[in-house]
Amino acid sequence: MAASKSIYREIETTDAPLPDGWRWVEVEEIAELVSRGITPKYDESSAETVLGQTCVRNNLVLIENGRHHKPKKINEKWLREGDLLINSTGVGSLGRTAQVWFEPEKLTVDSHITIVRTRKPEHALYLGFWAFAHERYIESLHTGSTGQTELPRDHVKAIRFVLPDAATLSWFNSIAEPAVKAIVANQVESKRLEALRDALLPKLMSGEVDVSEVELPTRPNSHLPVYWYCILQTVPIRIWKGTTMEAIINTVLAQMQPLLNGHQLKQLAITLRAAFEHDKQPPKEDPADLLALFLTAKEVEGCSPKTIAYYRTTLEHMTEAVAKPYTQVTSDDLRSYLSDYELKRGAGKVTVDNIRRIMSSFFSWLEDEDYVVKSPVRRIHRVKCAQATKEVLTDEQVESLRDGCACTRDLAIIEMLASTGMRVGELVRLDIADVDLQGRECVVMGKGNKQRPVYFDARTKLRINEYLALRHDDSPALFVSLRGEPKRMTIGNVETRMRELGRATCVGRVHPHIFRRTLATRAIDKGMPIEQVQKLLGHAKIDTTMRYAMVDQNNVKTSHRKYLE
Repeated sequence: MAASKSIYREIETTDAPLPDGWRWVEVEEIAELVSRGITPKYDESSAETVLGQTCVRNNLVLIENGRHHKPKKINEKWLREGDLLINSTGVGSLGRTAQVWFEPEKLTVDSHITIVRTRKPEHALYLGFWAFAHERYIESLHTGSTGQTELPRDHVKAIRFVLPDAATLSWFNSIAEPAVKAIVANQVESKRLEALRDALLPKLMSGEVDVSEVELPTRPNSHLPVYWYCILQTVPIRIWKGTTMEAIINTVLAQMQPLLNGHQLKQLAITLRAAFEHDKQPPKEDPADLLALFLTAKEVEGCSPKTIAYYRTTLEHMTEAVAKPYTQVTSDDLRSYLSDYELKRGAGKVTVDNIRRIMSSFFSWLEDEDYVVKSPVRRIHRVKCAQATKEVLTDEQVESLRDGCACTRDLAIIEMLASTGMRVGELVRLDIADVDLQGRECVVMGKGNKQRPVYFDARTKLRINEYLALRHDDSPALFVSLRGEPKRMTIGNVETRMRELGRATCVGRVHPHIFRRTLATRAIDKGMPIEQVQKLLGHAKIDTTMRYAMVDQNNVKTSHRKYLE
């Protein structure tokens, strides 16, 4: 491909000649399929599984992180053995790779993952291991800005790598294939042992199994508890009477080291010591510490202080109500909490779903950081909310608000909100230096500390000029208070002023956000492409834009008569 010369030239920085029979190839040349996955509709009762980005980790396919979806005719997008999976959107997981090393059944991926399938089976493992070693390079091929990065399919097709001759490739596969089979066998055994561990550890912690009083012979006898039969059959260790506690614990940890990560090994050691020492209970996790770490991570990601505070109060209330360590919280616990919250507080569906989203973010972080094995929120689906039609302002109402303004500042605020559709938080952060009156545009700082340009009309330009001509202060803020020393207006100041104007002009309940919704609706009504409306409003997802835009029913009626009658 022509694009490969400029996009991928950094992969060919060496001038060393290739061995005889070796050559540079592009993925497209050896691939039978390079395609994104499906857009699933989740259904936990289905037997078909769809994998998301959390299922591609450490170059392995984690099916247990997948979700079930409604049956869908997807043809070639059913995964096959040898398929290479590449995370192709987002930040953090972009460029991560894994390969299917087993024969999958009714398994596919969602649209955030690219499937690469080779025409010849002998190329599959070589391509997979090459991708594992070059994840940083693959990630660097993304397009888009921070927070909206993507790895396009054409860029995947144009990836260049060196393909060895047939003899070398055959030698590579003779080594790689047995290694892959061993890895798959170890994965299966690891999952079996993890299930056994999860079943046994609560028994040890509760005292139901007391290892300190059990004398273990070299062979299991009929009087031993069934749990010890499982341990003796699964973990090949021998413990004799008289062995010290630390020696036993160290033996168990040594045997479990290949199967557990560092955090899990530490917790296992703590639990075993507590089981040996009757009077000692394992130290409980401190929810405040984990919550503080999570909030710090969100702060690093760029969440605003207001969002951080909302996360904190929501999760603290959940922690207090559930009253369990995070590692023991189940899906049923969280469902009961959401149900009680809705009933006792009379909360709406939107509020309940917001709480669910925050809990999902928190437990997904705990899972990623290996504090919990699996997020209990995975099985709690999005709460369906009624789509109520929200009001917008008519032309007459906007004129009434203009006429009701007693000062030039308020008139300039209304014109700015009505013509730009900016958020009230963006409005109050505006400085005079941010506004280009000649070009009729200004730069605002939106959510996630993202800057974007917004545009205003000639009427707004005139009103701002009139307002600034009356200003005689040194404040850099565009909109300041009128009484006392000029200070930057706050969100509360603007909201209060809008409410007062709404009551004085009999327009009704007026708030700054209604101007934003009105702008979006009018823009779509007049034929502005939805993608451009999305950019204008500064939305990361187009679904958010669609929720703002309420199409005028009169226009729908006119279009029906025009096109269908």
